[in-house]
Amino acid sequence: MGARQLPMTWAAGGVAAAALVVIGLQRLPASTPRAVDAAPGAAPAGQRPLAATSLAGTTPGGAAVAAPDQSLRLDPGLIRLFDYWLTTVGERPLPAIRADVERDLDSRLAPPAARQAKDLSARYLAFKTALKAQRPARPAGRSVDMLRAGLRTLLALRAAYFTDAESQALFGPQDAEARDALARMAIEQDPALDPAQRAQRLAGFDARLPAGVRAEREAPLAVVRLEEAAQKIRAQGGSEDDVYRMRAAATSPEAANRLADLDRDEAAWKARIAAYLAQRAALRSAPGSDDARAAAAVDLRNRLFTPEEQRRLAAYEG
Repeated sequence: MGARQLPMTWAAGGVAAAALVVIGLQRLPASTPRAVDAAPGAAPAGQRPLAATSLAGTTPGGAAVAAPDQSLRLDPGLIRLFDYWLTTVGERPLPAIRADVERDLDSRLAPPAARQAKDLSARYLAFKTALKAQRPARPAGRSVDMLRAGLRTLLALRAAYFTDAESQALFGPQDAEARDALARMAIEQDPALDPAQRAQRLAGFDARLPAGVRAEREAPLAVVRLEEAAQKIRAQGGSEDDVYRMRAAATSPEAANRLADLDRDEAAWKARIAAYLAQRAALRSAPGSDDARAAAAVDLRNRLFTPEEQRRLAAYEG
């Protein structure tokens, strides 16, 4: 399996609107060091060092790219890259994390662009630290009012560290998503609206969104509907060929093939789990000491599953 990538996405829409804004307003975690090395370890040639144990097996999210004139291209990917390293706050001191960021930027960019990126990362860290120190008053009223006040606080503080142009380039999509979520929350929490009016307002809100944004919002729901349709076909006695034809008509033959591959992988995984649980049950009832049975169970796990796969077993073992 390839190296995993830490998720850095924002939640969006409906019930997740509050989470969206809270993530946008998040401060640096409290500093609670854990037992990990403070200094970066040596990395193989050509690889960036991953000093914190929580980053083991991951690849840095985000990006740092130079423009054609070799200046730094301002892009939300930079913030995702900074946030990747900042997930280790609490494991390691901030100077060590900042050193990791700067080494990563040096490995990605030529010196002029790297200097610009390092300046931005230093300001971003200072901004996050200042945000952590703030204790804004909690306004009375709806949760949407509290979140709006928090967003105003964040934007006012951020203006002390970034120009308008920098904020638009680095945070524009996040800001737009936060405002979108707050507008939806305001509709959902408006006591003057009945359910039908609320649904009508939200539908009108969706209709005004750019086509690309609407497609992005609807994509997860389309996958859910597709899976529901597949389960219905199977429940009615339909074959996997019937499922394939439905998927191909709704998407494309290529997408239907990928979904069929996922179905086969899931079926194979479940078969392996069933075989493992049966063998484990037999081991537990076998003669011998508890220690011998436990050792045999560990050996069985190691023979049937990779270390990565074993992380999923707890959900099946009871």
